[in-house]
Amino acid sequence: MSLFKHSRGAGSGLISRRQILKLGAALGAAASIQPIGVARAAAAKRLRLAHPAPTEHGWHLWALEFKSQIETLTSGGMTVQIFPNAQLGGERDIAQAVRRGSVEMGGIGVGLSGWVPEMSITDAPFLWKTRQQAYKAFAGEFGDDLRKLSLDKGFNLVGWTDLGFRCMTNNVKPIIKADDMQGLKMRVPNSRAYIALIQALGASTVAVDLSELYLALRQGVADGQDTPAPVVKSTKLYEVQKFVSKTDHVLTTAYIVINPDVYNKLSDSEKEAFNKASQAADDHVRAITVQQESESYSFFAANGLQVATDVDRESFRAKTASVLSSNPDLFPPNLIALANATAS
Repeated sequence: MSLFKHSRGAGSGLISRRQILKLGAALGAAASIQPIGVARAAAAKRLRLAHPAPTEHGWHLWALEFKSQIETLTSGGMTVQIFPNAQLGGERDIAQAVRRGSVEMGGIGVGLSGWVPEMSITDAPFLWKTRQQAYKAFAGEFGDDLRKLSLDKGFNLVGWTDLGFRCMTNNVKPIIKADDMQGLKMRVPNSRAYIALIQALGASTVAVDLSELYLALRQGVADGQDTPAPVVKSTKLYEVQKFVSKTDHVLTTAYIVINPDVYNKLSDSEKEAFNKASQAADDHVRAITVQQESESYSFFAANGLQVATDVDRESFRAKTASVLSSNPDLFPPNLIALANATAS
């Protein structure tokens, strides 16, 4: 007896041979379409980007803009997965992961100088007259030299993140002139450049990673610290500090790096999209930082900090001048000359 019977009405529960054949054809078509979609998804190149900062920080803003730009420019052919808040470790952990290739990209600040000492030049006190001078230098021979030095140590330097001019905060006293730093215990990142700078001002130092800074200040491990005003705000350090001074002693430039092998395996069109997305992210964060910097000091005052904007910066400049000449390995004279020769 045939397994197929003709339908005897809508409620009969029987299905015709023709309907069976149509259903089979539809299922076959769906099956043939699905692997194509899966193949496309598999072909998309995923970039993982890790950084140790909170989601309000400039690194994260850079990552979000880069993700939006590159996924649009490649029509989804490249995707970005972001790991903020030290999910994959602190700066050193992330740097090591990028070098190994276990993470494709990372946000790294002064920690990069552990491998590339010359990167400390961007943390030289009072190196730049204006941030526009810094941007021009980064885009020119000054930046080319640092990119080559970084590449030699396993980092392809693709992003220059302006996090803002640094300020001094503490829980002990107002800081108006350089001598006011005497006797303070200041947190510094794990960087010889910052240790030398703070010690030249007469303060003692304790090295603490950015991801642990809030707790260190709250527990009194340090009296104070120096980071850009927008970072003080984004990391909520204003909750555990009493005084802030607009010293503007260093323009903080953090970096985005990619594993060189990962970058080299991109096609020419993917590299073009990658470079455009990186530049767009740089420009995006720079504009935001300028705006945030101007707003931060009013925010601090409104949140109970004693704010000093009339700082004697010349006293700071004079007291830290020897830091550059005494540390030529950190602040190579040829790079200082290139920076000074850049129009402001």
